Amino acid sequence: MHHARYLHLLLLLSLFLVGWPAAPAAVRSANPSAFGANTHIAATYPFPDSLHQPADVIAQSTLGWVREEFQWGRIEPRPGQYDWTFTDRAVNELTQRGINIVGLFNPAVGWGTLSPADDGIPPEQGSFYPPEPQLFAGFVTTVVNRYKDRIRYWQIWNEPDNPVYWRPAPDPAAYAALLRAVYPAIKAADPGATVLAAGIVSPEPAGSFLQALADNGAWNSFDIIALHPYTDPLGPEAGSIDSVGIGAIQTLAARLGPKPIWVTEFGWADSASDRTGEQFVDSETQANYLIRAMALLRQAGVERVIMFRFKDMQLRNGVPYNAYGLLRYGNGQADYSQFKPAFNAFRTLNQQVGGRQPLGVRRLSEARIAFDFERSLNWQSFPVGNGSIGQSSAQVRSGSGAAEVRYRFTTGGNDYVSFTPREAISFPAGTTQIGVWVYGDGSSFDLKVQLRDTQGEILQYRLGKIGPTGWQQLVAAINGPVEPGNRIRFVDGKLDGEITLQAIVIDDDPDSRTGEGVIYLDDLTGYSGPEAYAARFAGDNGVVEVVWAVDGGRVRIPSADAVVTVIDRDGTQRQQATSGGFLTLDVGPRPVYLIYRPGAEQPVAPSQPAASGGFVPPNGAFADDAMRNVWQRTDQPVAGGAPGLRPRSWIWGPQPISGAMREPYAQSPGGTRLVQYFDKSRMEINNPNAPRNQWYVTNGLLVVEMLTGRIQLGDAQFEDRTPADEAVAGDPAAVNPNAPTYATLRSVAFPVQTSRAPDRSGQVVTAFLNRDGSVSERPDLGRYEVRIGSYESTLGHNIPQVFLDYFAQQGVVFENGRYVNRQIIDWVFVVGLPISEPYWARVKVGGVEKDVLIQAFERRVLTYTPDNDPNWRVEMGNVGQHYLRWRYGGQ
Repeated sequence: MHHARYLHLLLLLSLFLVGWPAAPAAVRSANPSAFGANTHIAATYPFPDSLHQPADVIAQSTLGWVREEFQWGRIEPRPGQYDWTFTDRAVNELTQRGINIVGLFNPAVGWGTLSPADDGIPPEQGSFYPPEPQLFAGFVTTVVNRYKDRIRYWQIWNEPDNPVYWRPAPDPAAYAALLRAVYPAIKAADPGATVLAAGIVSPEPAGSFLQALADNGAWNSFDIIALHPYTDPLGPEAGSIDSVGIGAIQTLAARLGPKPIWVTEFGWADSASDRTGEQFVDSETQANYLIRAMALLRQAGVERVIMFRFKDMQLRNGVPYNAYGLLRYGNGQADYSQFKPAFNAFRTLNQQVGGRQPLGVRRLSEARIAFDFERSLNWQSFPVGNGSIGQSSAQVRSGSGAAEVRYRFTTGGNDYVSFTPREAISFPAGTTQIGVWVYGDGSSFDLKVQLRDTQGEILQYRLGKIGPTGWQQLVAAINGPVEPGNRIRFVDGKLDGEITLQAIVIDDDPDSRTGEGVIYLDDLTGYSGPEAYAARFAGDNGVVEVVWAVDGGRVRIPSADAVVTVIDRDGTQRQQATSGGFLTLDVGPRPVYLIYRPGAEQPVAPSQPAASGGFVPPNGAFADDAMRNVWQRTDQPVAGGAPGLRPRSWIWGPQPISGAMREPYAQSPGGTRLVQYFDKSRMEINNPNAPRNQWYVTNGLLVVEMLTGRIQLGDAQFEDRTPADEAVAGDPAAVNPNAPTYATLRSVAFPVQTSRAPDRSGQVVTAFLNRDGSVSERPDLGRYEVRIGSYESTLGHNIPQVFLDYFAQQGVVFENGRYVNRQIIDWVFVVGLPISEPYWARVKVGGVEKDVLIQAFERRVLTYTPDNDPNWRVEMGNVGQHYLRWRYGGQ
């Protein structure tokens, strides 16, 4: 019956004319705020002629984004008959006020599905049975064509992981088919449109569902990952909304092919709700949680944060239900007059940091390293066979040692492995948070700790998800409630007195996943004092920080200003004086904003770098979209295993190795420039107002700075340091005794040595560079047949043919949202000019000494290792890593 109906409908569709597009209203410049709300006025507000009234209130919040439903049954109640009354008016009212719209296609109309259950249902009822893909694509095409001058972001469906919204049960393969049908339809209607996948609750089932989309060929059928990281009734910190809700998906995306992440729903209700039943928060707590969560999500790398929802729309038994809104239900769906505390809090957030660049989260607690993994320790593993732990120097964050942890999960059931130390690792009474540095393997399995108190109670806490390759600190608060499943030995549900590490645990999540891998752990750290946070954003002349303490407490913040501007959660402003270079502030769960220039941090532990005025630990996020785009072009194909990719080494590295940082540069606006470090280099934006061409993001002259010992702080401003004693290639200098260092390069490289080399084109390279800077001729090295291919006349240095071939290589790159074959790098942009001749050296790599050809360029060091696999003979040196250690120490 349903199939016959479709033949009839397709004939009808060919006979109806689509209505003329609505004349667009004048559009104001878009609000720059990254924050937004689900408004849904086109679908819920009952009076089209007064839609300007809710639009005015929405604009008063100074948000930047709204999520609006384009309901099929409301727009096209019968095939080919369109009613644009509400959507035209809503789109015009919102865009006139400079508000960006994410258009959500959801739900289906009854006549547009294949389900017999939808026969005869009224169009306004809508259906969450999956739509017939081609019919749905036709509807979407019509909508996009009508609004493409005002809406450029479209989302396909809502929470198909939820049986309420995808009936009769979630089906990733069916949703993947819908994406594959609708994505090209949107792009054909508007090539400049950006498509969001459906928002899915994270970390699970989002991780499993997104993996299934990739398995079903739909990973390239959307541009942006959309998440719904609900943690209610837990707060954002206890629920790890950033490290777990977002971090797990960032790890997955790094493996499947990186994409931006947006949050299109999350929140806390101040009433009973579908999610939490009768567990809900009061309206003050709702406001506090929303602001803290939005700040954390931006710092975690989320590009847009859209809360649920602007106004409460539902009653149950005459009282508010699912009351997640900034406004109360009041007298009905048209009543936009009753504001909750969350409205003013949200408006202040938009005004103070909405359009500002996130620079990382600082913990304002006192840190103490409980175990630094510098010595071996006996551990008991359980269950036997699921993993092992031992001392290693293969990956070290600080010092010379770390723990190498291996795990193997094979059953598809609840696999885990725990490691119990045979001697005590203790944390003092009053410890509020536990953290450890993790060098991940991209598994996104859970890392947990079990802690024992003086009463013998053992409680388990999830630190976070194991991230991609690179060091990341995972931290958990240990002073909050612990759910029954994590009460290993229960007394009173809280840790009392001195705390001892019972075990470190790796746990599969979800249980059905299997896998094996290796991670490294370093610097197990306890934090005491208030559980306090400072989410830092770039300021006009300094920074703007959102500061709070979960349970209240006093914090000390270094400031270069004698007076700091303090703005209350709801916008009230005052001035507070500093003393001795510090602002002392009593803070609580209600966030405040600080506007100031950071002062020098006092180190809290030898290996815990301070984020203020120095190194910002990585959080996996890119400091700026332009930086992400530069990385994506060359390294996304490598990270994601692009089709047709010939194996090659990294140009930048698998991910950033720092957060967003502000470093002094006299000629940049405000005297600082935005930078971010990668294994191979540093990206910089010197002038955010410059044209966004190839040179908008530049690539630091790190090699020049390390060999000269001069950190450039402006066009003509420098800070003198001792030249870097880092080995330019291979293992660290301490275990690589013959390898040249950057200090070695002073004897052979520009700008210390300004003499020009003669043109040696065609000659075989046999010059050998010793660590002491002396150069000798080694005719025996002629066996490698490395010849000079070109002479670069600017500074007068020869370039070997092996490097020229590397510069010229073609391969898979990511451009304009797709993989194409192009020249991989513009070598002058990436490495700069050669500043030395090519030299052979004896370099230890993984403990094995080899002949390696080395040449210094302004921005990079290139190496050629003859006995490597041909695809890996030419590599970039880890200049970014070396520079971080030299400039900031201990990384």
